[in-house]
Amino acid sequence: MAQRRFLTVASTLKIILAVSGIFVAGAVTGGFVSLRVADHLARQKQGSQRIGPGEIGGRLAEQLQLTPEQNERIGPIIKRTSEELKKIRRDAFSQTAALVAAMDAELSKELTEAQQVLLKEVRAKEAERRKRWMAERAERAKRNDRQSADEPRPEGPRPPPPSAPAP
Repeated sequence: MAQRRFLTVASTLKIILAVSGIFVAGAVTGGFVSLRVADHLARQKQGSQRIGPGEIGGRLAEQLQLTPEQNERIGPIIKRTSEELKKIRRDAFSQTAALVAAMDAELSKELTEAQQVLLKEVRAKEAERRKRWMAERAERAKRNDRQSADEPRPEGPRPPPPSAPAP
């Protein structure tokens, strides 16, 4: 009878240890997954906060704690600079596309017909990937614009950013 009771206690202990082990393994795995997800979300947020033509004015005004009057005066400067940056990017893209097209023309002279077909397929895949990227980028910009429009803008001097010492 004592031996039977010992086996029951041992079996119960084994079950408790197995369940505890599973619980600990799940907690550790969940912790690692949570860290990865948090890192991914932080990187996404950081990427969306990069300075681009649309964000230059708002972020700079916040960092410099500009008054509403100063914001009005620098608005045209920011807008003009943003337009110039867009033009430079368009020109750089056009020049890059022209260089790649010239390179492909020269490469085609050295390639077999099968390789030329492969080169065209590679370029078509790149164009499709670029098209998807541009569509995603435009969608992100629309979302950011909607979010910015929904956020109330306080009037008057802005509080100092968290990293700056208080005056």
